[in-house]
Amino acid sequence: MSAGRESKEELRDLLRTMRNEVQKFSKDLAEATQKAVDSTERAVRRVSPRVTESLDEGMKDATTSFRRVMGSIDSQTKSQQVKVLRTYKLLLSKQADAIERRLRKLSE
Repeated sequence: MSAGRESKEELRDLLRTMRNEVQKFSKDLAEATQKAVDSTERAVRRVSPRVTESLDEGMKDATTSFRRVMGSIDSQTKSQQVKVLRTYKLLLSKQADAIERRLRKLSE
């Protein structure tokens, strides 16, 4: 066999080996990706109801607090009412800003 022919065969063998390794790597990567997707889906299904329940409870508590404050505010002086309402507005503004930052972060 000539040196040129041996070099070509070695090159073919090397390319075949590389192709097989790339295919194996691609298959392993696809399997790992699918496992990660499956794991994430299971975690979301497990955690999502608790998060939703927690948010619902938080909203109910916030609504109850709001009604209580708004109901009791009428018995205060005008300046006290203004102070309470401004403070509450600031709190809501900070909460809205936090939600907006979180939404932007999730949208990136």
